[in-house]
Amino acid sequence: MKLVRILLPISQHGTTTACTNAAFDLAARFGMTVQAFLPCPAPEQRVPYSTELSPFYFDELIDVGKKQIALEKRHGKQWLQKTAKAFPKVKTELVAAEGLIAPSVASQAKLADFTVLPGMGEEEDVFWAVVRDAALFQSGRPVLVVPERAKTPVGETVVVAWKDSSEAVRAVRAAEPFLIKAKHIRLVSVTENSKDETAAGMADYLTRAGLRIELVRLASKGRDVGEVLLKSAAGKGSLLVMGAYGRWRWQEWVFGGATQYVLRHTAIPVLMTH
Repeated sequence: MKLVRILLPISQHGTTTACTNAAFDLAARFGMTVQAFLPCPAPEQRVPYSTELSPFYFDELIDVGKKQIALEKRHGKQWLQKTAKAFPKVKTELVAAEGLIAPSVASQAKLADFTVLPGMGEEEDVFWAVVRDAALFQSGRPVLVVPERAKTPVGETVVVAWKDSSEAVRAVRAAEPFLIKAKHIRLVSVTENSKDETAAGMADYLTRAGLRIELVRLASKGRDVGEVLLKSAAGKGSLLVMGAYGRWRWQEWVFGGATQYVLRHTAIPVLMTH
């Protein structure tokens, strides 16, 4: 099935340079459209909570909210027009939606092949945290996380983080277009003690599908699995493919986990599915 659309969520100020470059580079390579998506909270969602808000004051705040939305849409349009000039061969479109951010992003992400988003910063921006969670958990589509240090082109080397989980299987399926075009593919299995015998099975499956696979088994030796994966995947043009949050997310927040580690520390793009 042909790839059609990359979803590039933006604020009124656009998105990061790394996300922009990755989205447009991949769109040019795969013949896709970049759809910039600007979620705008509705005017009534911008009104501060108050039990004693007069109708007149409420109407005034709604009017201010409408003007702010118009301004955000204008800024978003200007950002896309300016950005698209640097990529004249890539088709672009701008979609703006008024309403709650999470449902709006999830609905739009369902209509794209994947969503391109920034990595998780030390001081996480609330807007991008909501957008990332919506795209990853509510869309059923993959998310390409692109840290600011990432360089293009994306995916000359594809490193598949393998474990015996449904999330990993979905990640492999989502990465198919990247696997086909990759120059090098490594299937990496990180274990504490025993071998994951399913890694050899997946390597054999991908080989039978016509791909040249290097199977790599690594021992974590007490380190975070995410740390081991990132060290294995490091390199110019690398793309890490992995399932996201194989256990409850709160457990990763409390006890740590590969997904949280990778989101915070990756220097290369990561294609994630949940």
